[in-house]
Amino acid sequence: MPGLPELHISRRAFIAGALATAGALLAKRPDSVGEPLALPGESDTRIEALTYKIRYLTEFYTADQAVRVWIPLPAVDPNQEITNLAIESRYPYTVNRASDNSAVYIEADGTQKGTCASVRFTMRRKTTRITEAKDIDVARYLKLSEWEKWDEAIVKFIDMVVGGETDPVRIGKRIYDAVVAHTAYVHQVCSRGVSVLAFEDKSGRSDDFHAMFRTMLVYKAIPVKWEQGVLLPYHPTLNKKGTVEADCINSHSWLRFYAGGKTIPVDLAEGKRWPGLREFCFGGLTANRIKFSTGRGLTLNPPQSEILNTFSYTHAEADGVPMTYGHNYRTFIKYELLRKEV
Repeated sequence: MPGLPELHISRRAFIAGALATAGALLAKRPDSVGEPLALPGESDTRIEALTYKIRYLTEFYTADQAVRVWIPLPAVDPNQEITNLAIESRYPYTVNRASDNSAVYIEADGTQKGTCASVRFTMRRKTTRITEAKDIDVARYLKLSEWEKWDEAIVKFIDMVVGGETDPVRIGKRIYDAVVAHTAYVHQVCSRGVSVLAFEDKSGRSDDFHAMFRTMLVYKAIPVKWEQGVLLPYHPTLNKKGTVEADCINSHSWLRFYAGGKTIPVDLAEGKRWPGLREFCFGGLTANRIKFSTGRGLTLNPPQSEILNTFSYTHAEADGVPMTYGHNYRTFIKYELLRKEV
């Protein structure tokens, strides 16, 4: 980007670039019928909505005492319609609904190995675009979490990128382009989205990109809302059924910022990951995602033992201590594409 200082790439960022290149080459390999797989791009942006049948499944691999489990429920908003929701559980449960972060809560004296619970639902997810910001209290989105801070280096970067620009939408676009140019995308890494560390390392995944962007816009007094969920595969005509693990790798965040009376969605990570989506992802979100939670630094109902960074996959505790994901339990999303609207 013109005007940006020369950036010295870190070892992690170099590896990230190599992995991204390898991923792009693999995506171009022919599939089982000899047709090349196109990278995500214009065809994905022309979709108006996708309707899926979803089963969100939590499985335990160990037996523990005094277990508490919080399973996220899909959010309902103008872009995500949820119907036919049904819960199946081996243990007694309650449904605790909230305006932003709803959950199935299970408390049991012990767990058996195997399926703990599953949540089934039908989801119609719209492609998200810029809308009018009506009757929205945006002031609360000016408060940053403990993971989103600016330091001298970030402030210098913001001032250089923004310059004398005062229009908040243009400020957002300048920072979007600068962060995408500044940062290498790494998928197979679990990170906490710490803005200072991500900026210094110049690499990361969705939470890192969005922690930086949110920090920088809030520094300029522009409100930004954090949303979290799981990204489903692109190319739904080629992936009508499948399973993705709902873990820290497939957990995915995106943002909405408020400027000029508009709500402007952004997804910097996918804009970086797929060049064909770069311009679309400033002001648009593809429909292949499930939204589960809003915000960071979350306290659920009833409160868990430690504050959660985000809540897009099951949180479990045994004897008051968080259980180890992957060792004690795992969560999966089984999906079936029912309809594509173009």
